[in-house]
Amino acid sequence: MRLKRDPQDFVVREATSLRIRREPGPYQVYLLEKEGWNTVDALMRIAKAVRLPYQAFGYGGKKDRHAITAQYVTVQGERRDLSRQEKGYKLTRMGYATEPMAPSQILHNSFQLTIRELTEAEAQQIVTRAKRNQPIPNWFDDQRFGNMDRERGFVIEKLLQGRAEEALNLALTTIWSEEAPHAKERKRKMQEAWGDWPALQDLAETAFERRCFDFMLEDPNSAKRALATSHPEQMGLRISTYQSFLWNEVLRRWLIGQGLVGSMAPGVAGDLIYLPAGTEVDLRTIIPMPGRGMRFPVTETGLIFEEILRERRLRPAALEGEVLTGQTIKAFPREAFIKAEGLHVGAPEPDEYYAGKFKLALRFILPRGAYATNFIKSLAAADV
Repeated sequence: MRLKRDPQDFVVREATSLRIRREPGPYQVYLLEKEGWNTVDALMRIAKAVRLPYQAFGYGGKKDRHAITAQYVTVQGERRDLSRQEKGYKLTRMGYATEPMAPSQILHNSFQLTIRELTEAEAQQIVTRAKRNQPIPNWFDDQRFGNMDRERGFVIEKLLQGRAEEALNLALTTIWSEEAPHAKERKRKMQEAWGDWPALQDLAETAFERRCFDFMLEDPNSAKRALATSHPEQMGLRISTYQSFLWNEVLRRWLIGQGLVGSMAPGVAGDLIYLPAGTEVDLRTIIPMPGRGMRFPVTETGLIFEEILRERRLRPAALEGEVLTGQTIKAFPREAFIKAEGLHVGAPEPDEYYAGKFKLALRFILPRGAYATNFIKSLAAADV
């Protein structure tokens, strides 16, 4: 199975509850259509081009760069029409609003996908399961864990355990698969030189790296203060990644404990489990995202969460305080299960890119925060 061979194979459009008005207001509303950019990088590029701080922009969700996407963004305190078009994106003013765009303003996302390189049996399985269209676990999928070091763990977990220097090491030296060879080699050298702060200063290329190594050269116990100078967006991503990992772990263990394992697909942060055929679940079931003020409506999930924290040498109280100065981990409710709406699956067709293989076209709608890749995995997962 192959997804996202071309950007045209993965098209997503956001629907918003934001009230868009013609009359001028404190926020301008724009439609951002893009291809080959993730949301954050596109907005940073636009902010630089129009000479506004990145913080002036509000958005709901981080849309994938390996796709064609459309989403709403707002700009605060600006009267100029910032509409513009460059390679890979188009920004069009739609009107005004009295509040900024935010995740809570997303109603749902509509998807048009093409799945490729399928055998006839694989294509038929997907068609059969799509027509059944039963609820699935609301997993955070692989793209949520892009800043996770699979061997060394999570920056946030190290901070919560009081291991600030290890957290700093992870933040500065984790190697991403999509990085250029030069960047990967430089990070390997940084890992080898860790603790030799003058040598690391020579290897530093970004302002953040230079700040961190200046801190550590002056005081080897200042790793936490150094990390606190990272971009809030980057630290927010690290917090979200760790929350998502813990949430997935709770759901996974709960499903196994309930005997609700029908099929399974691999994930970078753990296997994704799907329900046996015909299983009925309550779509209102909530598992909170771990953080300050979390409450578990399902008692078993709370006990599982405490077990996970013990294994990771943490107490629930660790998530109640500040991770860094002014930065906390905030709990919020997340549905344990979702169901696709408006689902339509076409008949298998010969795949023009892969001889002897088939392709399938699907359309469906998912609630905010749900991953289309997770839904596709549920259709293609191997039976247990």
